[in-house]
Amino acid sequence: MKAISLPKIGVFLVLAMFAVLALFPLVFMAMGSLKQSSEFVRDPLAWPEDLTFFDNYRAIWIRFDILQLFVNTVTYIVLSSLLSMTVSIPASFALAKLRFPGRNALRLLLVGTLIIPVITFIVPSYVMMADWGFAGNWQSVVLLWSATSVPGNVFLLSSLMRGIPDEILESAKIDGAGYFQTLGRIVIPLSLPGLITVSIFNVTGWWNDLLIPLIFLQSDEQMTVTVGMATIVGRLSTNYPLLLAGLLIASVPPVVAYILLQRFIRQGLVIGAIR
Repeated sequence: MKAISLPKIGVFLVLAMFAVLALFPLVFMAMGSLKQSSEFVRDPLAWPEDLTFFDNYRAIWIRFDILQLFVNTVTYIVLSSLLSMTVSIPASFALAKLRFPGRNALRLLLVGTLIIPVITFIVPSYVMMADWGFAGNWQSVVLLWSATSVPGNVFLLSSLMRGIPDEILESAKIDGAGYFQTLGRIVIPLSLPGLITVSIFNVTGWWNDLLIPLIFLQSDEQMTVTVGMATIVGRLSTNYPLLLAGLLIASVPPVVAYILLQRFIRQGLVIGAIR
């Protein structure tokens, strides 16, 4: 039997420690959400006395219209993804494969915008949305989410698309394929793992975003899940089990997305480095 080396054991222990640290908040929220307030105050870390106590979830669902929050968030994310990818895919292909004056300067400009904190353009963005008549409406959130994701999308996708062999593109051009045919039939299928990876990063970032929806959405009917959870924190700061139930509901979808789509994330992160 082959002996396991000490370095491998050390790596395993370190990874196991990080796994425990990552899972502990979810386990704590799940356990706390199944308790009554008095039970939680008595011992927050104890195992729930009744594993079928779902009254906290029922209360959250009824009092805060969780379904509407989910519908709002998913709608905004889908629209933002479509708009963002509509801009990012052609821009990434142009920077990766087309030759035109100022290409390198444009790439550096896009990369430079990634280091600008989001908070710095909140005020000018709000003034601009107010001038367009979108302030306080969901359209402002969709536009800002889309616009702020484009530089990061282009940075990752252009690196990936540079790995597409020029011979394939030349063959398509000889066969009479135009620019959009090349994009739709060759570039997008070959870049699919990277597109899924970028989309996952965008979706999880938008799902967890509090700043933009909190500032630009003024109606409770248009709130996102994260803003709704922030509202719950403010109103139920002393009812910890109810609060943990709401936080768990908001945390589960991104975790499930990462688990189900981790294969695409790995492929998308390494495919751009393979020539």
